[in-house]
Amino acid sequence: MVRKTVYFEEKYGVNIARLRSIEEVDACVEEKTGVKLNVVAASSSITDRAGNVLNVKSYDIDGLVETALR
Repeated sequence: MVRKTVYFEEKYGVNIARLRSIEEVDACVEEKTGVKLNVVAASSSITDRAGNVLNVKSYDIDGLVETALR
């Protein structure tokens, strides 16, 4: 976690200890980038509930091998 904190402090030029809430972090990022953050739900149209962008498929490996060996 320290590595990510140091990266954030270097990138945005702030001391992370001075930020007390997520709203303050959001405001800091918005101020430094000049862009309003747009937070979307993890279950948007491009992601599934687990946050995967691509669909994950389950395969019955035993069944596939058995079918291939017949």
